[in-house]
Amino acid sequence: MAAAIQLTAHLPSRLQSRVWQGDQLAYASERTVSSGHAALDALLPGAGWPAGSLTELLVEQGGIGEMRLVAPALRALTAQAGRHVLLVAPPWQPYACALKAWGIALDRVIWVRASEHEAPWAAEQALKQDGIGAVMLWQPKARADTLRRLQVAAQDSQALAFLMRPPAARNQSSPAPLRMVCTPVPPPEADASLNRRAWMQLAAVSVDIFKRRGPPPAQPLVITLPLQASLLPQPGEASALPWPGANHHAVDRRHLAVVAAGGRQTDPAARAAAAAAAAAAAATVVTVVTAAAGQAG
Repeated sequence: MAAAIQLTAHLPSRLQSRVWQGDQLAYASERTVSSGHAALDALLPGAGWPAGSLTELLVEQGGIGEMRLVAPALRALTAQAGRHVLLVAPPWQPYACALKAWGIALDRVIWVRASEHEAPWAAEQALKQDGIGAVMLWQPKARADTLRRLQVAAQDSQALAFLMRPPAARNQSSPAPLRMVCTPVPPPEADASLNRRAWMQLAAVSVDIFKRRGPPPAQPLVITLPLQASLLPQPGEASALPWPGANHHAVDRRHLAVVAAGGRQTDPAARAAAAAAAAAAAATVVTVVTAAAGQAG
């Protein structure tokens, strides 16, 4: 190691910045998007989520906080950059009120319903489209060839690519350059000094980065991600999102353009009715599409 350091010191200054040693945090070769969490950015090569490579978030089950973790980046991509975000086969129905409260532009969110077999194909094809800011795929089981295809698709894209898998996948090899285990850290037991609102503000997620371009951090990072009672679906509440009149192909370029344009209707009466319905439901609707059966392979 000492010899390598001495060798690097003798390189021209213009080359020293291009040499990465394994015991140092690498400079990102691709574009990055800030995670919105300063402490996490400090641990990520390039100080943010990498665009152009696969990122694995290993979670015990969907909904433990992974959306709150990536929400600041999704807000920047949708509300500020005007790009689309695809949620592919999430194990829960996206709750539009929460997405809106996080500042995510609902008209830029596409929920893709897909089977376990179709979901990786849909995510791969989505990464090949223009105007995509991020693709999030929930996949309990992923074959080695599936991971390679997703990484290749991500490399050819300028989008963020997140893959959610169970923690057991930690011991499996993966081409993803960035991998981490996300574990919910519940608030402490309520006591007389904490009301319900204060208790929920203490919810957090432990992020254990076990693979990155550089040495792993000394210990997991705990990030406070407050829960908001008003944004959680309540039992018996009509929180399911309205389904569109017709499901479009998940990654058809033409249909993505229609989604971006607001879903044009050819009949004036139908167009007026759709506009009125959209205006009335703007706070509670995201676009829903279904992966085309028989296309995966």
